[in-house]
Amino acid sequence: MKRKRKVFLVLLIAFVILITGGCGQKVKSNQITQLDRLETTEKKDTSAKKLEKINQIPNDGIITAAQMDTISGEGGEFQFSGKDQEKGITYVWTYEGKRIKNPVDQNLKVEFSDAKTEEVKKAGGNAPYGLAITLQKMNLAAPAALGLTLNEKWNADNAVLCKYVDGEARKICDVVVGSVSGIGDKQLTTLAFNVLEVGDTYYILAGKGEEDNQENKGAEEKTKNNGNNDQQSNDEDSSSAGNNQNDSEQAAETQSGQLSGENQNDQVSSYTCTISIECSTILNNWDDLNEAKADFVPSDGWILYSSEVEYSPGETVYDVLYRVCKDTSIQMSAKYTPAYGSYYVEGINQLYEFDCGELSGWMYSVNSWFPNYGCSQYEVSDGDMIEWRYTCDLGRDVGDQYYE
Repeated sequence: MKRKRKVFLVLLIAFVILITGGCGQKVKSNQITQLDRLETTEKKDTSAKKLEKINQIPNDGIITAAQMDTISGEGGEFQFSGKDQEKGITYVWTYEGKRIKNPVDQNLKVEFSDAKTEEVKKAGGNAPYGLAITLQKMNLAAPAALGLTLNEKWNADNAVLCKYVDGEARKICDVVVGSVSGIGDKQLTTLAFNVLEVGDTYYILAGKGEEDNQENKGAEEKTKNNGNNDQQSNDEDSSSAGNNQNDSEQAAETQSGQLSGENQNDQVSSYTCTISIECSTILNNWDDLNEAKADFVPSDGWILYSSEVEYSPGETVYDVLYRVCKDTSIQMSAKYTPAYGSYYVEGINQLYEFDCGELSGWMYSVNSWFPNYGCSQYEVSDGDMIEWRYTCDLGRDVGDQYYE
C-alpha cells in the first residue's frame, strides 16, 4: 500500500512539473522571422468597442491592440485626433484599416516644443520656421500619416521633416504645407507627412522656395506697371480666390489622410511597383559570414538593383518577389507556415537566415515601413517601393525599430 502511494506521489509531482513548463520545449528567441511577431496563442479581447472613422486620442495617447483589432482589415481610413493644449496645435493620425494585419498598441500622443529649433534651423540653411515634434516609441501597426494644424500662419510653401544628428539636419521626408481659416478668418498653417519612423524628437523646417520667390517678384513688377486699378483689383481677387481654393483642397486632403496612399487612380491601366534586394550589411560583418557563402555576396552588396515591375491587383509582396526572382534567375527559398497563414522567406541568392550570425536573416519593408506580418499577407499598391534587405542584427542595422 505504501509503495502504491509512493508511486502515485511521484507521478503527481511529474505531472505538476510537466504542466508548469518544467519539461517544456525551449523556443528560439533569436528566430529572425517577422512572422514570429504574431501572437497567435493569445486570445483576442472581444470586449473592446469598435473604433469609429474619426476617434479622439485619450490623455495617455494609447489606442490598445484590442481597439486596433476592431478595424483590422477594414476598408477606408481611420483617424485619431489630439491637441497640444500648451501650443494650441491640433494633430490627426490616419491609418488604412486594410493595412492593419497584426494589431499592437499605438501611442499616438505627440509633443511639441522649441527645443534646439534655432540650432536646427541654422543647420537647415537658416530656415525661417522650425518646430520640434516628439513621436512616442512604438511599433507602427500600419503605415500612418500625420497632419498638424498650427495656431499661427507660416509664410512658407515648402517644408521637410528631419533629425538633428551630429550638428546636421538630416532630411527624412517632405512635408506638405497648406492653410485653413481659423476663428475670425485667422489663417492657420497645416503640415502633413507620412510617418516613416517614430520614437525620437524630429524637426519640421519650412520656408519659401527660390522658384516661388522669383515668381512673386515677377508678379510684383507686373502689378507696379499695371495702370488699370480696376483690372488690378480683379486680378488680385481672382488670384486670391484661386489660392483659397487650392489651400482648401490641400487642407481637405490633409484631414482625410490622402498622404496615407489609400486613394489611387482607378483609371490606371497597368500597376507598377519597385523592388530591390541587397545584403550590404554582410560586408560590415564579414568575419561572421559562413565561409561557404562568400561567393554569393556581391562586391557592392546589391543582388537586385531597384527595378520597376508590373503586378496585378491582389498580388502580395511575396508574389512579386517570387516572380522577379524567377525571371532574373535569382535563387529563393520560402516555406509556408500554417500557424501564421503566410510564407516566410528563408533564403535569397543562397544567403539564408543565420548565415551571418545568430541574428541574421531577410526582412522586407514597403515604403520604408517594416510590416509586422508576413510578406504573403501584404497586398501591393500602385507605386509601392519594396525593399528586401539582409540584416545581421535583428533588423537594427537596416532601420527596423521593432526590437529597439
